[in-house]
Amino acid sequence: MITSLRIDRALREDFFQSKFDYFRTVSFYSAILTVLMQTTYFVSDCQIFGHFAYKTVIPRFSVIVPILFLLIVNKHIKSYKVGAILYYLFPHIAMWATIWTIVYLPNRDFAREGFIIMHFAFLAVGMAMPIKYHLVAHGLLFANIILSNLWIHYATFDMMLTLAAPLFIGCVLMLYINEKAYQDHYLMLRDVAHNSITDQLTGAYNRKILTRILDPDHPTLRHDFPEDIVVLMLDLDKFKNVNDTYGHEAGDHILQLLCDTITKTVRETDYIIRWGGEEFVVFLMGYTLEQGRATAEEIRSRVAKVETGIEPITVSIGVCQYHGEDYHETIRRVDHALYYAKDHGRNRVILETEIPH
Repeated sequence: MITSLRIDRALREDFFQSKFDYFRTVSFYSAILTVLMQTTYFVSDCQIFGHFAYKTVIPRFSVIVPILFLLIVNKHIKSYKVGAILYYLFPHIAMWATIWTIVYLPNRDFAREGFIIMHFAFLAVGMAMPIKYHLVAHGLLFANIILSNLWIHYATFDMMLTLAAPLFIGCVLMLYINEKAYQDHYLMLRDVAHNSITDQLTGAYNRKILTRILDPDHPTLRHDFPEDIVVLMLDLDKFKNVNDTYGHEAGDHILQLLCDTITKTVRETDYIIRWGGEEFVVFLMGYTLEQGRATAEEIRSRVAKVETGIEPITVSIGVCQYHGEDYHETIRRVDHALYYAKDHGRNRVILETEIPH
């Protein structure tokens, strides 16, 4: 089903990049084949001349150079904007080579058919591109025809434009439908990806978020994160009593209130993870240890003031600085600080560095 929902402005860049990544192989090979197949028309050149068409050898085979160029640089193309410029250039290169060839042909009647075929090349290349880019790139096909007519003087010039218009509209419509269909695919994948890393009860991340925040090759946080990272581990005090006294629905509500309080206290760039049961781990990005402690104290203070509808709640919080080590070691240290806080009165914040050795 083609959705009527629109991609949010904040997601458009990611959407177009995702579409490009998904269809880029189609667009790449379409660009290469469009130019490569143009060389096969050398056979028709020979048929028109009635002998070896030496005059069209250079125009027809000049496209080999840009093909080699694209084969070399293609692996370095990451952005859909760069890809759009390069891939769309190739149908135009094929047209320019054809126009150059037509100059030498004694019979130019077949130019009309050749230019009609080019619409399908733009259609194939356009699979990976935003429709707004396609309107410009494909529309320039008319400019190629009009400008080349100034010196070639096509006998069927009017017919070329007349036949090209509905083909252009048809290609744009097909790519519009393709973009809308991919929008469904994109939104569905985002929803699945979000749900896979999100705790459904609280809305916090679950542990699967670690696959995104850890280095792919090492059990350390990603190298592009800030140098100063503080880790908090929070645990609701005597939460079992809440579940036993008021039921699990009440317990679930309190967990939601806790997560909401944490979310309102930390920054959007921080990571809140439901670690298990009533435990949460928070990665504070770009915090000094003192800033982390102050944030933890603010969370503790706010939680104590939350209106639960049943009884007051408190949290114990362990705090430690991340030193670039295996994250398991960091979790071990902050867990030690948390349990020190619970063993020494609860409803308090303890730095890992404050624990006596």
